[in-house]
Amino acid sequence: MLSTTGARPNGWHPGELAVQNLLALPQLVSPEAIVQALPRQHSLFHSTRLHFVPMTTLDRKARPWTSILTARDGTIGFISSSSETGLTINAGLWPGDPIAANLSGEAKNGKNVLISGVGVELTTRRRNKFGGYVQKVLLEDMDLTLEVFVNEALGQCPKYINIRTLASHPSTSPELIYEHLDMDASDRLPAEVISFVHASDAVYLATSYVAAQIDAERFPSHLGTNHRGGRPGFVRVRPSDGRTLALPNYSGNRLLNSLGNIQVTPLAGLTFPDFATGSILYITGNANTLWGKAAQDLMPGCNILTTITATGFVFVRNALPVRHGPGIDMEKSPYCPPIRYLAEEDPPARVATDVDLQLISATIHSWNLGTFTFEAAEPLVVLPAQSAVFDLSDVIRERAQKFIPLVDDPRRANDDCVRTWTISVPTSRVSLNTFSITIREKNEGLATHILFEIARTLGGNDAGGFVDLRSYDITAKLRSLGADHYALDPVPAAEGGRRLLWAAGGIGITPFLNLLDQVCQLVHPSNGAWDIVLVVSTREPDVTLQLIWRSLSSVQKRGPSVDVKISIYLFSHRPVVTSPLPNWVSVTEHTGRVQTSPNFFKDIGATDRDCHICGPLPFIQSVMAGLELAGVDAEVVRRERFTY
Repeated sequence: MLSTTGARPNGWHPGELAVQNLLALPQLVSPEAIVQALPRQHSLFHSTRLHFVPMTTLDRKARPWTSILTARDGTIGFISSSSETGLTINAGLWPGDPIAANLSGEAKNGKNVLISGVGVELTTRRRNKFGGYVQKVLLEDMDLTLEVFVNEALGQCPKYINIRTLASHPSTSPELIYEHLDMDASDRLPAEVISFVHASDAVYLATSYVAAQIDAERFPSHLGTNHRGGRPGFVRVRPSDGRTLALPNYSGNRLLNSLGNIQVTPLAGLTFPDFATGSILYITGNANTLWGKAAQDLMPGCNILTTITATGFVFVRNALPVRHGPGIDMEKSPYCPPIRYLAEEDPPARVATDVDLQLISATIHSWNLGTFTFEAAEPLVVLPAQSAVFDLSDVIRERAQKFIPLVDDPRRANDDCVRTWTISVPTSRVSLNTFSITIREKNEGLATHILFEIARTLGGNDAGGFVDLRSYDITAKLRSLGADHYALDPVPAAEGGRRLLWAAGGIGITPFLNLLDQVCQLVHPSNGAWDIVLVVSTREPDVTLQLIWRSLSSVQKRGPSVDVKISIYLFSHRPVVTSPLPNWVSVTEHTGRVQTSPNFFKDIGATDRDCHICGPLPFIQSVMAGLELAGVDAEVVRRERFTY
């Protein structure tokens, strides 16, 4: 069993670096995103919103297991936090829960045993993980009190979390069905357990990083707990041995913490909860990550997957005191890809769910900002501020090389080719088949670079021009339409109309472009007045104002309207040269970055507006600091960042 008092370093450990280099990924997220304490928002989140928390511990063979800790009656409030480094958990256990045995020895004797967890609110997809070590443990009559010192915290990717509404279900009768902690070489998982895996749409992945002596001081050992989600059956069990589970890797925040841990310490645990029946399956085993051809040979169509060969498992029925609320079913995440089956399986006949797309045009607004328009093979219903989940395999791996020179880039083989972008121009009454995305070409980005290079090449490098791409047969797949994060209610929130504050950093303007179009449809005396303040930070003020004006196209013919007031506060290091906006849309220019002084946000009326922020993490943090200083409750501010 591992113990440590060291904090998480501000750097990626050797396993994480190895995996990032193997995939030739740019460093999209700084290691500084992992903070060495528990942010206040995380503390409140864990203590006031969660029905359960998955937590990882090691057994005496250093194998990781994840437990699902809950209050005895499944209610919220079983977690408390008295400091930025402390969590106290009061949970009720059931027979077979591995944490009881894992914490029975050294932790009771005062040793700092490693532990990790992840708080997930399934209703909203909010999620935060944490790690540290056990300071104190008390276990009496299956009631557990656990004090944890937290020295690392990080937000996780929400994309594959399927939505559930949970409720307390205190009437449980846990029944330990299987408890095989040490499987023989010839053992297989029972058919009932395999069926349970193939019916699951969520699993919690436990990993560990055991530091080599040479790395221990700089990169101390630690544990990891992560959520993995998909469509029911996304985790497969190999029929040939009946004990090896195949977990496909879906593109998330690209930190690759779990894969990095497995690269150094090839062990992992999987815990499958069933919130309909209360059953729970714990598995631990030997882990291995397959890449490229090796992954494809095992699971065709999957370029990265992890196998876990079970060495121990526990299955308990009717254990969880948290279940689906009455009449509530799971709402599948729109990001979840279709199930991929193992090469040795006989997959059932099924209907493809992806929609065929064709890239029909591109408009390059500046050297790295452009709008790309797609036509779908069937009509779509696109809600305001929705995102689209694209499968760009054909573009990246096949079609691109016909138009632009491509070097031998390993990312083309290892990349899953799935991207999510916010829709900036929705389908219209004229055509329900076309929609547009406005994106920025990222430094060292693969998908955006290819799209922009195709547009530049076929458009003759006209940096400001429209490129008709319909005749080039550039195709993609629409996997799904993402969640509607910012939908507007046409009924005013209060007497006097709707008062909104939108803050956009860079390409974070895209959901608000879509929403402006929606507002134009809603503006009517019967819906009350709309008062919108748009705070924008941009390197391209003229282009941004042109995009805003395009979104206001449905009111261009109306002229000034008493039903809508739009005030734009534009922060940029460049002055506005020409603005297409009329005088009924006010534009106030500011030099530099968005101000964080409370006076600025008070002056623009932030305290009595619905506040939404979209942009990169530093921008969100800066705006949040200003809003909180102005007296805005951080819990009611909607935030969306483009990290993932």
